[in-house]
Amino acid sequence: MSALPIPSTFNNLPLRHAWAYRNPQGDTSGIVGRYQNGTERKDCIPFFTRDGSTWQAGGLPDPRPIFGLEWIAASTDRRAVIVTEGEKCAAALQCLGLPAVTSIGGSKAANCTDWQPLSGFEKCYLLPDHDVPGQAYIRDVFDALSALEAPPVCSIVTLPNLPTAGDVVDWLQSHCPGWDGFKPIPEAERERLTNLFRQAVKDHSAPVPDEWTSNGWEEPIPLDDGALPPWPDDVFPGSIGDFVTGLSIATETPIELPALFALSALSAAVGGKYQVRVKQDYFEPCHAWTCPALVPGSRKTAVKLAVTAPLVKWEREQREAMDADIKSAESERRTLEARIAELRRKASKAKGFEFASLKDEIAAMEAKLPDIPRPPQVFSDDVTSERLGTLLAENNERLAILSDEAGIFENMAGRYSSGIPNLDVYLQAHAGSPVRVDRGSRPSVFLLRPSLTMGISPQPDVLRGLTAKPGFRGRGLLARFLYALPVPNLGKRTGNTRPLSDDLKLRWEGILTRLLNIEPHTAEDGQKSPHTLKLSERAYNLWFAFWREVEADMGPAGRFEFITDWAGKLPGAVARVAGLLHVARHAFDGPERHEISESDMNAAIRIGRTLSVHALAVFNMMGADPAIESARTVLDWIQAERLEGFTFRDCHYAHKHHFRLATELTPVLTVLEERQFIRRAQSPGPRVGRPSRAYEVNPAALL
Repeated sequence: MSALPIPSTFNNLPLRHAWAYRNPQGDTSGIVGRYQNGTERKDCIPFFTRDGSTWQAGGLPDPRPIFGLEWIAASTDRRAVIVTEGEKCAAALQCLGLPAVTSIGGSKAANCTDWQPLSGFEKCYLLPDHDVPGQAYIRDVFDALSALEAPPVCSIVTLPNLPTAGDVVDWLQSHCPGWDGFKPIPEAERERLTNLFRQAVKDHSAPVPDEWTSNGWEEPIPLDDGALPPWPDDVFPGSIGDFVTGLSIATETPIELPALFALSALSAAVGGKYQVRVKQDYFEPCHAWTCPALVPGSRKTAVKLAVTAPLVKWEREQREAMDADIKSAESERRTLEARIAELRRKASKAKGFEFASLKDEIAAMEAKLPDIPRPPQVFSDDVTSERLGTLLAENNERLAILSDEAGIFENMAGRYSSGIPNLDVYLQAHAGSPVRVDRGSRPSVFLLRPSLTMGISPQPDVLRGLTAKPGFRGRGLLARFLYALPVPNLGKRTGNTRPLSDDLKLRWEGILTRLLNIEPHTAEDGQKSPHTLKLSERAYNLWFAFWREVEADMGPAGRFEFITDWAGKLPGAVARVAGLLHVARHAFDGPERHEISESDMNAAIRIGRTLSVHALAVFNMMGADPAIESARTVLDWIQAERLEGFTFRDCHYAHKHHFRLATELTPVLTVLEERQFIRRAQSPGPRVGRPSRAYEVNPAALL
């Protein structure tokens, strides 16, 4: 091996074997060296000469030559050819006198290869390795061969008794144990092994699957998540379910909108008053953040006004009940402040004993200034991040932000703080964790157990840009919302529905009013804390099974691989929703007296499963998986230009501002290949100069 024009070691590994690539005339044009240290590590390195004398590591530009080209060129027999994965396998079959070829670069390189020399063969036997990459390689080879001018009829040969990841060399070694798989097969064994192999091909070959033969194309797999599941039936307690359904019908809006606004209204009524004990050392507060996104003109405002009407009425009644006390306190305070101002004027001119006496009198009167009672505020449409901490402090650490617009996102991003995001109070108030709010020149506010509810209904386009806002994704803000992307029904509405009945309005108002009037738990020392809701044994078993399901889906290649931040909070969100459904069900008989039932936990899990599919669609829209988002950009270009084919160079030039480096485009085109939108075009043969990879477009992508 030392006589070969390639190094005897590479990356500190010794050369184990080498295979020569030859042109049709039999001249060596390249060598693939297998560098291996025992069985621990191996590298297969291609070496090619570009000037006829100097050998360099690295492959040739696409399309690459096949291994075994000299065998094909030297034979006039065009009855059959064999394609294997890897030079080792092809060389072993060539040693038996069989026409075997392969491509350079492993299981993912079939599309980079010039298969034109196989055009005109009658049959082609495809020998996959016994693993998933091997099957994928053979499929890519078949697609490439199908694009030839005179494609061979292909069959797949599944050799029997192969080990996992085994190949034809392993099969030959099982029949010839003394052979090492690299050296030429002993001459005395060749005829026997050839006959065994021919019989195996006869016994174990089969046509390619039917779905492979539809012009080489399958139906494209959408880049989004397809049709979103409908809102689950019968998840709310009776009266609330009737109200949500009735409001959806009356306003002709998708049911997800009133359902999630209703969930947020329940959260606004009980936030800070209840917590769910999932297990002994794990608690979730009973408040939720929801975000149903709908296009303009979808009557979001009408739904929000109907859902929040009882909250507005309760606030107004509380304010009216406190009006006399507020006016009395304001009057007394103004009187005392006027007296204090007069005493200060006297003190400014006084000296000695008189000054000290006035100073003490002023301090005593200031200590007696009455606090002005503040009417409770349940929710706000819009609030600055700085004001939010103050409002929480003024309302027993409880507040909701309920809006049919997305202005709150701009506030979070720093609209009123010179573009500096201020997220701490939002994040901590979602978790119910202590937070200190600094208020400039005023004393800081320390919130012990803040409870913030959010019910926001932005336009879908607003969601697209949220990941670009500093900290929104990285700090977990976006992971806290329960999203929905209801299907708009604009253009299908009748405009002739019955209004929501007074009975449903009153029942909804009665439940919310009762919940608003519930007080938190009061300990013996007078400290306020949430009532604790416990799970029944069956409810816990359901929740834990759901937790395990979500956990498994967060692993590599799982459903939630690219949104682990959101999925990690999903089981907790389900526990919160179960708590809200439970509290609503038992609003009039003490929710804390009952365990959360299996029924309410099952309903919460059904809601969670449904919204998880919506979340995947939302995060895809936000660009959670960069390759998917970029693939959508390239697909839009293909469809706008009505392209039936294109080159890599053309695509990169068209998107040079999106993909700064050409290497950034490769994984994007891989996504489109995997989803059957495009495929590598078969090169017509060698070209002058450095060719660019060519792609064909699935005709179905242009429909």
